[in-house]
Amino acid sequence: MIKYIAPALTALRNANEVDIESCVRLYDNLIKNGIDGIAVFGTSGEFPHISIDEKKKLIKAAAPVIKGKAEYIVGTGSMDINETIALSNFSFDNGADAVIIVGPYYYGLTDDSIFEYYSKAAAEIKGNIYIYNFPDRTSYSIKPKTLLALAKKHKNIIGVKDTLPDMGHTVDLIKTIKAELPDFAVFSAYDNNFAYNILSGGNGCVAILANIAPKLFSNWVKAAREHDFDSLAKIQKTVDRMMDVLWIYSPFLSTMKLFLVDRGIFAKDVMTFPSLTVPEAKKQELRDFFKTIQ
Repeated sequence: MIKYIAPALTALRNANEVDIESCVRLYDNLIKNGIDGIAVFGTSGEFPHISIDEKKKLIKAAAPVIKGKAEYIVGTGSMDINETIALSNFSFDNGADAVIIVGPYYYGLTDDSIFEYYSKAAAEIKGNIYIYNFPDRTSYSIKPKTLLALAKKHKNIIGVKDTLPDMGHTVDLIKTIKAELPDFAVFSAYDNNFAYNILSGGNGCVAILANIAPKLFSNWVKAAREHDFDSLAKIQKTVDRMMDVLWIYSPFLSTMKLFLVDRGIFAKDVMTFPSLTVPEAKKQELRDFFKTIQ
């Protein structure tokens, strides 16, 4: 099934405290505009810098807002496998439909180490798992044959988010895994790769720009499901222009938060330490850019 999943940004009251009310407004807006799923505490949600206690508060608060209206996914990856397992099972106890797990980062892992990490996690987690492949952050990429072996051994490993700008690896995943497991979901992580992904036999995107233009992306999914190639191509051109917003200021999460503040969805554009908010000198440039993509 073709889907667009938004890796939701996390609103903050200060660098250490989640703003649940603002987060809920974002989830409501995504659901109202037809987004298929919401992933809380993915990369876009600044998960490495938020405490377990704060994560648990939002996981519990998000469930009644999202559950039954969109797929509710929680990012639970940690350097500590026991923490990953515990937070995953907490998420399922509190309404999650699935979890998404990035592997341990910093040290490179062998194929065998990757298999053992996810195999242990899948054996002890009581729900569905998406594997999160993000070589730029973990320093290794999960090979198609390793992912296929994991999915064949553990029925609760149901899909992957493949975070590479080039589609070559993602297409290899699609060809390798779907030949044996056609229902295994393969998602891209860059919005501009959505059409390429689905035309290659994948399932869509888990990608950040849905946070700021959810109706555009739900319309893109509709066009894909209806084989409306004129609309598919037209929206592609719009998304290609939108991608430029990711490079105007780093980290791009702060630019997304500025947009959500201007739209009255987030109360503040606070970032987790040590990331900074958009400086005043850049704000008008970003606001001018946002006007061109409305």
